[in-house]
Amino acid sequence: MCGICGIFNLTLEPVAHRERIDAMSERIVHRGPDSHGKFELPHLALAIRRLSIIDLATGDQPLSNESGDVTLVFNGEIYNYRELREPLLARGHKFKTHSDGEVIAHLYEERGPDFVRELNGMFAIALWDERAKRLVLARDRAGEKPLYYWRSNNTLVFGSEIKALFEYPGLSRRIDREALAQYFFYGYFPAPRSVYAEIQKLPAAHTMIVERGEIRIDCYWRLQEYLRPPGGPRVSARVEAELVEELRARLREAAISRLVSDVPLGVFLSGGVDSSTLVATMSELTPGNVNTFSVAFPEKSFNEELYANLVARHFNTRHHVLPADEKNLREALDILAGHLDEPVADPAVIPTYLLSRFARSEIKVALSGEGSDELFGGYPTYLGARLAEYYLRLPRFVRRQFFDRLKRFLPVSSTAVPKGLFLRRFLTHAERDPAERHHIWFGMFNPAELDQLFSPEWCGPKPPSSVIFAPLAHVLEGTQFDEPVAEMLYLDFRMYLEDNLLVKIDRASMACSLELRTPFLDHRLVEFAAGLPASLRVRRFQLKYLLKKAVEKWLPHEIGYRQKRGFSVPIASWMKEGLRGYLDETLAEEKLKRDGLFNATFVRRLLEEHWSSRADHRKTLWTLLSFQLWYDRWGKSGS
Repeated sequence: MCGICGIFNLTLEPVAHRERIDAMSERIVHRGPDSHGKFELPHLALAIRRLSIIDLATGDQPLSNESGDVTLVFNGEIYNYRELREPLLARGHKFKTHSDGEVIAHLYEERGPDFVRELNGMFAIALWDERAKRLVLARDRAGEKPLYYWRSNNTLVFGSEIKALFEYPGLSRRIDREALAQYFFYGYFPAPRSVYAEIQKLPAAHTMIVERGEIRIDCYWRLQEYLRPPGGPRVSARVEAELVEELRARLREAAISRLVSDVPLGVFLSGGVDSSTLVATMSELTPGNVNTFSVAFPEKSFNEELYANLVARHFNTRHHVLPADEKNLREALDILAGHLDEPVADPAVIPTYLLSRFARSEIKVALSGEGSDELFGGYPTYLGARLAEYYLRLPRFVRRQFFDRLKRFLPVSSTAVPKGLFLRRFLTHAERDPAERHHIWFGMFNPAELDQLFSPEWCGPKPPSSVIFAPLAHVLEGTQFDEPVAEMLYLDFRMYLEDNLLVKIDRASMACSLELRTPFLDHRLVEFAAGLPASLRVRRFQLKYLLKKAVEKWLPHEIGYRQKRGFSVPIASWMKEGLRGYLDETLAEEKLKRDGLFNATFVRRLLEEHWSSRADHRKTLWTLLSFQLWYDRWGKSGS
């Protein structure tokens, strides 16, 4: 795992401020503290900060082919590099290292920019072709590794994190107003936007080809090509049994491929189905020799220690538990404010950081279960989509009466699974378009709240709610689904996973120089899951139906069929108690009025309602707090 950055002049004139490449690289040293490399031409500068995982002795970057006319830096891991290397050797290619990255240079010689189609891995790549005078940037299929860029006239600047780009002179720090409205709705910035108007993300599964003064961005892998077409045949019991066996084989294959390493590995273990499955596959290969790491919260409804310990004992792992309390949660919040150069509204970034820092004292690589929920149907909102099918069959006047009576009895709760909050959102928005409804259920501020959030001076004549659904239309273009749940799964993979979960785990783990690998995102497994009927992923009101069938013989029953909690923080109660003063100070009414972005009176009302337990505003307030911490650190000074 590494961090990369670069500066390029599109017309091949000497690049301005080329000397800034060293400062850019220094800003991302946490991503790769083991070595520093650089490649320079008059019109190009590439730099790499390396975290050594494979080929510790000779794998430093930049890497090149034998003639030196193809040179690259890359962040990530290529898991099938050995399989790719052998035929390349047979065709006469000469290798100088045993690293996974050198395969990229030789593969490019044969395939050109299409080389990315052969890679199984997570990566952000910058490759220079001297003969063609071509720069190629590429990101992996799911978007595990980040790549941001800025263009001004003939200058292109890019890097693994935004903070590296800001070392180059002349970048504007103007906030993108539409992107900000989308952040407060989704809790993240849908690609290709970032919080800054002039900085964009290269989307997942895309390449950027820069040659002859032009930039072309191409998609090399489309998940919609693997979706089950509407009206497909019903799956028989025999076919279902075959799919269970195939899923087991693909899970093993994905996990085994991600064990390639020359340094110690471990697993982030919550005690849920996903992480426990990874422990099971690792333990099959190295029984009694697996390191597992968990966080324990004092709050009962958030604490999964019982389940994690059960799995650790079952597989005889070397289990490590980090107790988490308000003191170290607050410490992590302060540290992350300096690392997150773009707001992240997912509170799970805090325990992810703490667990990464804790694990880094023992290992350099950890496996994590991200992607399973989006592929196999793990979120309660999918049950909401199922329930909506039945609810919408009732006459409208019956639905109205039902809602009016029930909402008076819905509790305000601080637990990890706030049923009252979910039910309120479900009943209020059940009649909307399924894609919009899903994101309102899942999201932060609903459209009506969003239009109250910003000050009139900031949002201007266009209401913020008018721009929030544009990313949905873009992602859904050209797609068809066999039922609404399939559409939700697709959207969560393309948006929530790419722009929230993977951003969260990348920033939190790389802040600690720890590499996180996600076996569920092996593209062969992703393609298999995309082709499954939604009814095999969410069977009536059972989440992860097929996955649980596949792993039930590997896991204790109480693990395989327990209720999902997710990896989160008790923020609802924390904001009422230990974090109340910090929240009050950060979102102080006079302070917000001076900043001029928000309707300070509306924000104060949210705080008062939450503190008095008249409402559960955990999501909206955490999204505000996360933004304001970023804004105080990065948005004002740009430091």
